[in-house]
Amino acid sequence: MMDRDPARQRAEGVQDMDTFKEACAVFGEENALARLGMFRDELEAHLSWVATGPADHQSLRDMAHRTAGRAGVLGFAALADASAQLDEAARDDTGLAATLDHWMEQAKRAARG
Repeated sequence: MMDRDPARQRAEGVQDMDTFKEACAVFGEENALARLGMFRDELEAHLSWVATGPADHQSLRDMAHRTAGRAGVLGFAALADASAQLDEAARDDTGLAATLDHWMEQAKRAARG
C-alpha cells in the first residue's frame, strides 16, 4: 500500500505506522496524508514561534494540548508524550525549560520526517 507509491513517502518518519494506518482507515489515505502534511507545517510554525522567545504559559499549554492529540492520532507517540509533559510543566511552572527543550527535539523529528 503506502510502501510502494512514491506519493506515500510523505509518511516517512512516522514513528508508529500501525497508528498512522488506523488514521488512514478513519480519514482515508489521502486525507490522512494531507493531515500529516498540515501537521508537519504546524510543527514548523510552532518551532519558529517557540524559538522567538518565551511565550506565556497558557499559550504553551494550548499549543502543547493540540499537538499531543494530533501527534497521537498520526503516529508520533514520543511527541504526544512530550507535548503532554509540556502542557503539565507549563501548568505547574516546574521544569519548563528542560521540558520545552525535549518537546522541541521531538517536534523537529516529527516535522522533518
